[in-house]
Amino acid sequence: MWNKHLSCLCILLLVANTHLEAWGLRGHTIANLVAVESISADGPAFLKGYRAYIGHLGVIPDTWRGSTEPYLRISEDPNHGWYTESFDFIKEIPHSRTEFTLKVYDEYLRVSKTNPERATMLNIRYTGLQAYSMMEGYERMKAGMRLYRFAGHKSTDGRVRDLASLYGPLSPELRDVEQIRGFLAQDVAFYMGWLGHYIADAAQPLHNSKHHDGWVGDDPKGYTRDPNIHERFESTYVDLIKVSETDVLPLVSRKPRYFSDPWAAILDHMLEARAYTEEIYKLDLQGAFERTDNAEARQLVCKRLASGAGFLRDLAYTAWIEAGKPFAGLQDDDTMSDPKNPRYNPATGSAPAP
Repeated sequence: MWNKHLSCLCILLLVANTHLEAWGLRGHTIANLVAVESISADGPAFLKGYRAYIGHLGVIPDTWRGSTEPYLRISEDPNHGWYTESFDFIKEIPHSRTEFTLKVYDEYLRVSKTNPERATMLNIRYTGLQAYSMMEGYERMKAGMRLYRFAGHKSTDGRVRDLASLYGPLSPELRDVEQIRGFLAQDVAFYMGWLGHYIADAAQPLHNSKHHDGWVGDDPKGYTRDPNIHERFESTYVDLIKVSETDVLPLVSRKPRYFSDPWAAILDHMLEARAYTEEIYKLDLQGAFERTDNAEARQLVCKRLASGAGFLRDLAYTAWIEAGKPFAGLQDDDTMSDPKNPRYNPATGSAPAP
C-alpha cells in the first residue's frame, strides 16, 4: 500500500511541476507515519486510525509553493525556514509572527542606508518564519482536539454546549454526534499532518542556518557553495539509501514528552538541529551522499527524521493533555486587541501571545 501511495503521489507532483524544497516525499511521509505509530495509549490514540492520511499529508505543504500559485507561494515560503544567523540582531524572539516581521523590516530600513547589498537579504523570506508555522499548527491541533474531546458533552455551568445543538435547524446529518466526532477526528488528523511538514523541516539542519543552499561567507574548510547540497542531502540521498519506517521508528523514544512551554520547545528543536549543519558539509566533502555505504551519513538522516517524528508525536501528546483541561467555552477575548493592554503594539493591532 505504501509503495502504491508513493507512486501515485509522485505522479501527481510531477504533473503539478512543483519544486519541492524539503525532505522530499519519502522523508516527509516517513516522519509523519513514525509519529503516528509512536503515539502512546494515553495520548490521542484515535489518530492511529488516520495513519495513512497523516502520512500522505507530510509533503503537501510543499505543493503550496509552486510558481502557478504565486500569492500562496509568497505567503508559504517563509514558513519552511528559520535561518538564525540572519536575525541575530533580535535578542528575544517575539511571541508574534507580525512583531517578528516588523522587527526584521525595521532592521532592513536601518541597514539599507549603509549597506544596501546586505539589506536585500533582510526580509522574512531570508530569515524564515518556521517557528510561527509550528506554534500556530500546534494550536490548531490543540483547538481541534478540544472540540473532539468535548463533542456531545456540556459543562456544569452550560457554557460548553452540546456540539450537535450548535447546528440548530440544519440538516439532520449535522446533528448526529458520532458523525460530528468523525469529522472532528479527521480535522485533527489534517492539522497533525500539516504541522508534521514544518516539524520535519525544522529537524533538517539546513532549514535552520544561513548555509541552507551552499556555504556562505568565509570558507576556510572548502565546503561547497553548490546550492544543490540541500536537495542532495534531504531528498536524493534519502531516496538512494531507501530510508524506511523500520530505520527510523527504533530511534524514537517510547515515552512521549509533555511540554509545559511548547514555544520554548519549538525554538530548542530548531537550535538542536542547526548544530548538525557543518556535519552535512563535511560528509558532502567526502562524497557520502552519492554512495550507499557511508554509515555516518545514513545515521544522520535517520536520526534527524526520528527527531522530527518524535517531536511531532510529543506536540500531539501535549496538545491532547492541554485540550482535556477545563474549558470556559468559545468566548471572545478582546484583551489582546485592547489598546489599554500594557503590552499592546499599535503597529500590529494586538498584544503578543503571553
